[in-house]
Formats: sequence, structure tokens, C-alpha cells
Amino acid sequence: MTSITTPWAGTASTFQAVVDDLLANYSDLRRYLCGRLRNPDDAADIAQSSFAQAYAHALNAPVLNARALLFQAARNLCIDQYRRRSTELAALEDWLVRVDGLSPSVEDIMIAREQLQQLIAMIERMPRLRREVFVRVRLYGQSHREVCDALGLSAKSVELHIARAVFDLSELRMASRHG
Repeated sequence: MTSITTPWAGTASTFQAVVDDLLANYSDLRRYLCGRLRNPDDAADIAQSSFAQAYAHALNAPVLNARALLFQAARNLCIDQYRRRSTELAALEDWLVRVDGLSPSVEDIMIAREQLQQLIAMIERMPRLRREVFVRVRLYGQSHREVCDALGLSAKSVELHIARAVFDLSELRMASRHG
């Protein structure tokens, strides 16, 4: 069996009396913390940490009032927990404000859907060959050379079809800005 060495002038029985006093007050501390925190899990955590701090203190220095030491450690831990949770809550609220700013409103979503429907309708109204060239190049990412080969067109024809399609769609964009 190992013996506990303490800086106490007294004997190991004095240290044991302090430990016994800490243990005797532990259930009172738990009741106090449950009433104050209204959360039995937090109360148990803080009571356990308070006991550990008081015990560690008793190993290093004489303790005149174990109950006062135990309850003071608990009060300090409650303050620390309150500060930590306040900081976490403020950070969460700040994050939520930023996320709300990034999220589009229902109205913005409806406008975007309407604009998308108009864009699709305008692409569908393009002449077949212009639409085919535009969709292959701009939507599917094919090169001009690939489109020339696939559709049997010259490079100049592909460029003109794309230019005309972009011009047609720019009219939609101008109309949406002024409408």
C-alpha cells in the first residue's frame, strides 16, 4: 500500500479527516448544484470536478474548512461554465446571423425560378441548329472543333451560332433588369 505524502504538519489521519469531510459534503453539493443549475447532468459534472479540485488542493496545502473549499470550487466552476456557454451562444448567434444573410429569401428563390424558366423557354425558341450549337458548347462544354465535327459545320458557323444565341439571351437579361 502506498502512503500519501502531504505538506501538512499533521498526520495522515488529518488528511483523511479532510477527505472524509469532502465526501460527507458531496451529496449536499450535488443537491445545491441541481437546484442552482436545474440540470442534473451538469450538476453531477461540476460536483465531480469540484471534488477533484478540492482533493488536489488538500494534497498540496492544509484545509481548514473542506465544505467551504468544495462549495467555492463549485461556484467557480459554475461561473466558468456560464461564461463558456455565453461565449458559445454568442458565437452561435453570430454564425446564424451570417448564415441568414447568405440564405436567399423565398421571394429571391421564386424570382430565380421564374428567370430560369424564361431562360429555358428562350433557348427552346431558338432555331434548332443554333440551340444545338449553343447547348453543346455552353452547357456540355464541348470545344468548337468537336461541335464542327459532330454537326458538319465550319468553325465560322459555330462562332456565329454561339454569338447569335448569346445575343438572344442578353435580350432576356436586359429585360429582367428593367422589368
